Amino acid sequence: MILTSSNKYLMLPEKTFAGFVPPAQTIPNSPGHYVEWIEACKGGKPSLANFDYAGWTTESNHLGNVAYRTGKKLHWDASRMRATNAPDADRFIRREYRKGWESILRP
Repeated sequence: MILTSSNKYLMLPEKTFAGFVPPAQTIPNSPGHYVEWIEACKGGKPSLANFDYAGWTTESNHLGNVAYRTGKKLHWDASRMRATNAPDADRFIRREYRKGWESILRP
């Protein structure tokens, strides 16, 4: 298990990772979310939390929760947003909306 915040991490159980040496830093430290956002809006470099990777990273994290809740390894079809081997996962991925509040993202 890894517990983390923006600049700290803890790997558990600690005794298992006592000799862990982290890899060399490859991503620069952030000057702050709002500074990055304003720079990106003004046409500067993209923020470190840009959509080039944030979307698929978030999707992967949420799919981990879906897999846990269904108790199955998921075979994910990203273009259809469906687990091809677990139709019971659909209830965690999509919901039925009340009349008048339908999703614009229907397949």
